Amino acid sequence: MSNIFKKEFIKTDPETGEKKIVESKKWYGRYVDSLGIDRRVALSGDKKIAQRKLDELILAVEQGRDNDPIVEASKRSIQDHLDDFKKSLVAKDNTTRYVEQTINRIEFYFETMNIRTIGGIIPESVESFVATLRSEYKYSLQTCNHYVRVLKTFCGWMLKNNRIARHPILTVSRFNVETDKRHARRALDSEEFQRLVEAAENGKSIQGMNGIDRAMFYILAAWTGFRKGELGSVTARSFQLDTTYPSLTIAASYSKRRREDVQYLHPDVVEKVRAWLKAKNPDANEILFQVSARTCGLERTTAKMMKSDLKIARDKWLAESPEESREQSDFLKYVDAKRRYADFHTLRHTFITNLCRSNIPPKTAQTLARHSDINLTMKVYSHVSPEEQAAAINAMPGLNTTPNNRKEIQ
Repeated sequence: MSNIFKKEFIKTDPETGEKKIVESKKWYGRYVDSLGIDRRVALSGDKKIAQRKLDELILAVEQGRDNDPIVEASKRSIQDHLDDFKKSLVAKDNTTRYVEQTINRIEFYFETMNIRTIGGIIPESVESFVATLRSEYKYSLQTCNHYVRVLKTFCGWMLKNNRIARHPILTVSRFNVETDKRHARRALDSEEFQRLVEAAENGKSIQGMNGIDRAMFYILAAWTGFRKGELGSVTARSFQLDTTYPSLTIAASYSKRRREDVQYLHPDVVEKVRAWLKAKNPDANEILFQVSARTCGLERTTAKMMKSDLKIARDKWLAESPEESREQSDFLKYVDAKRRYADFHTLRHTFITNLCRSNIPPKTAQTLARHSDINLTMKVYSHVSPEEQAAAINAMPGLNTTPNNRKEIQ
């Protein structure tokens, strides 16, 4: 089917608010290309010229010489497209780890589902692939979501670069990870955190980091919300301590958001940092926390740091009292009874939970957490303890309470 036509759209009169259907000034053409794809393209404001252009497009298809970039892209191997996508990721200054992980996940899909052409990427194959990840590899729904996300990103990149006509797996939905949590985290309460820091300060070197530096590493994570890789880029120049609002800045190239992030520091933290830097006396550009392969050439396992320091802190706490209830408690446990972890990333959960406990506006908490979605701030990273829930219930009016401001019904 081929024809020329004018698009119709609804226009609202700004004065009267009246809506009416109007036609576009330009003529459009509809035809089927050599791939069998139904195309609609803008042609000309002149009807005769538009018809001539459409006839030329149809003739080019019949003679096999339509040079549509999507047609040309379809002739290339899927690996060619993936190689170009990788170059695009590298050009955007993504970390080596992120690029490799993204490409490996997409290649795993291609190999598992025997994808050789762009046309092989369809919803059914992605859904079958996810089923394989679940049944054969026992992957969590969260991990499956990561695979779906990178595949969608790859297809979005191809669409943006005129390699496909439409997004082939746009309809594939991600899964509700709440039904299959494998590595849930919790927030530390104030006493747990204080004991963790004390254990680190008095502890031996773990994962190549001495106790004093490890304690400061924990403090900054729990009071800024910065992640391991972000703190792994910090130098003395990153701190601005002598300003009206002291802060710590993460360069855009190291921030997860790929833009410069500035986090203001609590006065107590400022004093701690001052004393620490004075004692450490580092060079201006020296990496202060050597935990990231990107900045120091070696990736440190921060979970081992936390697990070790938590155990030392818990053992000391248990030794302080013979109470049997302490042994049964989750206090300072690396993994509690609900299978929630207290690894290094739990300090980011602690930061955001403490923000919410301080009764600051949700929007401010979202901004300080550097989240694009407030649901992530309030539902995932903010934790409400059983004690807080019970206190909230107890604060409600009792069964026999009579409101003082009850109004008489007229």
